[in-house]
Amino acid sequence: MDSVTIKILLFNDTNITCSKPLLWTQAVIDNTKPQFYACIIASVTHLIFWFQIIFCSSLRQRSLLWIYSYLITDIFLLVRFSFSYIVHTTSTECKPSRAWILFTCYFEATLDNYLNITEIYILLALNICRYVRIAYNRNVYQVDMKRLILTQFGIYLVPLVVFIVEFLFGWTQIKELISDSCDVFYTNVYIQVFSTIFGYALPMFLNVLVIYVSVRHVHLTSTLQPTQHHVSAREKYHRLLVIQFLCFYFIWGGLWSPYVIISQVSFSDHNVMYTVMLLSFIQIAFDPIIIAALDVRFWHEWRKIWIYIKNTIFFNRANRRRIQPLTMNSNSISVAAL
Repeated sequence: MDSVTIKILLFNDTNITCSKPLLWTQAVIDNTKPQFYACIIASVTHLIFWFQIIFCSSLRQRSLLWIYSYLITDIFLLVRFSFSYIVHTTSTECKPSRAWILFTCYFEATLDNYLNITEIYILLALNICRYVRIAYNRNVYQVDMKRLILTQFGIYLVPLVVFIVEFLFGWTQIKELISDSCDVFYTNVYIQVFSTIFGYALPMFLNVLVIYVSVRHVHLTSTLQPTQHHVSAREKYHRLLVIQFLCFYFIWGGLWSPYVIISQVSFSDHNVMYTVMLLSFIQIAFDPIIIAALDVRFWHEWRKIWIYIKNTIFFNRANRRRIQPLTMNSNSISVAAL
C-alpha cells in the first residue's frame, strides 16, 4: 500500500470525527481564492483569444504552431487547477476510495510540473524556429513540418518518461497533507538537482542563448550596412521578431520563473507558494494578450474587425438619416377630398 493511502487511513482510524481528508480547510480555501479568481480571468482571456482563432481563418497558420501549442498547455494548467479546486472544496466523504485519492494526488502533483516543463521546451522550439528564420531566412514551417511534428511529440514524451522512471525507482514520491494539496518531493538529492536542471535551468539557458544570438545577428546585419538608408522589409520583420522575443520573455520570465524554481526545490513555506502560484496564473491570464499584442497578424485582424464594426454602425446611422418615416394627417386628407 502506498504512503498516500496509509496517511489517510491512519488519520481516519481515530474514529473520533469525520476527517474529510480531501476537503481543504477554510484557511487553505481563503489563501487559494486569489488564484481561483485569477484562473477565472485567465479562462476568459483565453476564451476570447480562441474565439478569434475560430472566426478568423487567416490566423490558422502553420507558423503559429508553437504559439498555439503553448497556449493549449496554458489551458491544461487552468483545467488542472480548476479540477483540484473543485475536488478540494466540495469533497465531504469521510473515507474516499483509495483509487480516487491516488488519482487526485498524482493528477494535481505531477501534471502541474509536467505541463510547466513542456511549456518551456515549446518556447525553446519556437525560439529556434525564429532564429532559423532570422539567420538563414528559412521558413521551417513550410519545408520541415514533419520534423516539427516529431519534435513536438518528443517534447510531450520525454518529460513523461522522466517522471515515470523517477516514480518507478522511488526517486520521487507524492507527499499528501491532510486537508491540503498533494505535492512531489525528491528522495534523492541528485535527482532533485537533475530535475531542476532538466525542468528549468537548461531550457532557460538555451532560450536566453537563442535570444542572444538572434539579437547579435540582427545587430551585425545592421552594422554591416551603415550607409544604407533603405531598410528592407525582411530586416524590419527580423527586428520585430527580436522585439517580440525580449518583450514576451521579460514578462513571462518574471511571472513564471519563481513558481517553477520553488516547486522544483520542494519549498515548504505555504505563503510563498501561494504568492508565486498567483503570479503564475497572472502570467497565464496575460499570455494570449501579450502574444496577440506583439504579433502583427492579430493586429491586422483587429483592424479589420474594427473597420467592419465602424462601417456597420455608420452605415446604419446614414440609412436612418436618409429614410424618414412618412406621417399623414387623416383629417387634412378628408377635408381635401371634400
